[in-house]
Amino acid sequence: MLPMEFIAEIRRCDVISGESISSIARSLEPSRPAVRKALKVEGEPIYQRQNQPTPKPGAFQKHWLD
Repeated sequence: MLPMEFIAEIRRCDVISGESISSIARSLEPSRPAVRKALKVEGEPIYQRQNQPTPKPGAFQKHWLD
């Protein structure tokens, strides 16, 4: 995942300078697919977990029960 500042720099190069994806990839050094993906992002990327894993106390369980 690219940091938001890096995505903003990619967008600036694309919109303001009118650079191509290949040119942006050469100058900023991400891969071309990463540049394409950064240009598709509407807003700030948000991490969403599918489900909350249950904690597994293991060896500490005996200590908690005492």
